[in-house]
Amino acid sequence: MATAAVVLLPCGALRADDCLTDWGMAGQIVRRENLITVEEVSRSLAADGIGKLVKTTLCRTEAGYFYRLVIRSPTGQLRTTVMTARGR
Repeated sequence: MATAAVVLLPCGALRADDCLTDWGMAGQIVRRENLITVEEVSRSLAADGIGKLVKTTLCRTEAGYFYRLVIRSPTGQLRTTVMTARGR
């Protein structure tokens, strides 16, 4: 079982041209583009001690896909960040 290498970026680093709220459509894109899955992201965040994944949105820019994440830290604080959704 491979874990995703989570690379968190500052929220302002990526501007979304298009974000998907329909996870039926987003799931198809994740499979078609061979992107890191939300399950892999969630496991990696927990394994790295970063926190628990609360919400995920798949977004697209000219540069590719990324996830907008809401994470609950081990201390209970909510934090919004982004990470690349690059293929494996």
